[in-house]
Amino acid sequence: MSSKRNEPVLIWERVMPDDPSIPWLREQGFDVRLGKPNHDPAYRRHLEADFIADASGCEGVLISGGIRITPGVMDALPGLKVISKIGIGVDTVDVAAATARGIAVCNTPGGNDSVAVAEHALALLLALRKQLHVWTREYLQSGGWRNPQVFSGGLDGSTLGIAGFGRIGRALAQRVAGWNVRVLVHDPLARDLPPGVQAVDMDELLAQSDAVSLHCPALPGDRPLLDTAALARMKKGAVLINTARATLVDAAALIAALDAGTLAGAAFDVFDPEPPARDDPLLAHPRVLSTPHVASWTWEGFFGRRQQAAENLARVVRGEPGASIVNAPRPE
Repeated sequence: MSSKRNEPVLIWERVMPDDPSIPWLREQGFDVRLGKPNHDPAYRRHLEADFIADASGCEGVLISGGIRITPGVMDALPGLKVISKIGIGVDTVDVAAATARGIAVCNTPGGNDSVAVAEHALALLLALRKQLHVWTREYLQSGGWRNPQVFSGGLDGSTLGIAGFGRIGRALAQRVAGWNVRVLVHDPLARDLPPGVQAVDMDELLAQSDAVSLHCPALPGDRPLLDTAALARMKKGAVLINTARATLVDAAALIAALDAGTLAGAAFDVFDPEPPARDDPLLAHPRVLSTPHVASWTWEGFFGRRQQAAENLARVVRGEPGASIVNAPRPE
């Protein structure tokens, strides 16, 4: 990619000194501007006014998850050609509004994110079954030891339900292959299921699964996939893993199910908002294992996502093919 003109682009959030996407864009001839850095390990919500001020005059912006790109933001940036989002999900961008304004919205489906998230989901599942949220360092330091009130379990002979069978769901199914685990999936768009994987409706998945792992996008209006009624349909003693979107689960209904003993445990890597409040009931619940949205937080994944986002941005600004555009027109 080369050009005589230096198109202004904004790199927003999580700017690190050793981020190779910044010098790469500059080598391509772009006028790279750095927005508000986010050195805090947790996502923070920045003000629209700050973003608009930093992005003024830019043809492309590279963003993470700490700013929502609303129609008002787009209208304040009339020269904007592309919003390049790091990660697969683009729910922080009003894609319909961007499409109506001729702005491309890109994501980064490549790299090793799917494998990393699938591994994290499996790690959370194993941790719940092995009671690692109970047998903690703090427990031992306080004098605790094993007792007949808490026994560990396993995955052998169990049924795993996967809601959403895209890249991550498939990667998870691949990782439990050969573990003597029955795999049920629910995804109306899933095709060409691998051997040993059975497609079922959501009610059957909930009723038969010893563990349910969520790998689907947020629902319209952020309505929960698992509300009180859906959680009541889950198999007694089952566990829930959510590395997808916090809004997929009604948190109050989940806590009620845990308190009633209907569910044995839950593990969350996603929250709403992020970071969660310190008094968030999920963080304090003894049957909940929590991690701070780190399922894909690997060194290779972090820089790989940013590099792909930078390449998407560059290609769209310069009218070159090859960008991963979620609102690209479909062929007739």
